[in-house]
Amino acid sequence: MKRTYVSAESAPTQEDARLPRAHEDQGGAEGPQAQAGQRPETADCLTGRFPRSERLTSSAEIQALFEQGKRIDRLALTVLWSAAERSRRVGFAVTRQIRGAVQRNRARRRLREAFRAARDAAPGRVTLVVIAKRGALDESLPALTAQLRDALGAIPGMRTPA
Repeated sequence: MKRTYVSAESAPTQEDARLPRAHEDQGGAEGPQAQAGQRPETADCLTGRFPRSERLTSSAEIQALFEQGKRIDRLALTVLWSAAERSRRVGFAVTRQIRGAVQRNRARRRLREAFRAARDAAPGRVTLVVIAKRGALDESLPALTAQLRDALGAIPGMRTPA
């Protein structure tokens, strides 16, 4: 049997592979990557975060709204509300009729974005739970925002300036 010697060293290249070549794109990040300080947008144009100070975090408060809160129904959503001593806070829920975690989370994200756009229509001292129905996934984001703005406008109370 004849043995062949194969070197473990790689052949020298003309350029260092870690350095960009002249024909490669030298521009910054494009597409889904955002510039520093900016958050990327999703396919539904959802942006930013919802501040914790404006969220309902106590399960007891949420349960109280389900049991004793007043109800406003719209095609794609339901708003449960009650007057509050503190500034406006909101929680988001999704009906069990929306199957699958991906779809439920998408509906919840769409509700949050619609609320960001329509929050000036709600009174300043109110506690809310916004519940997504099946139609929340079918409606366009502007139509969902309009439905939420209409529902929030039906709540009596002092509005906060935009």
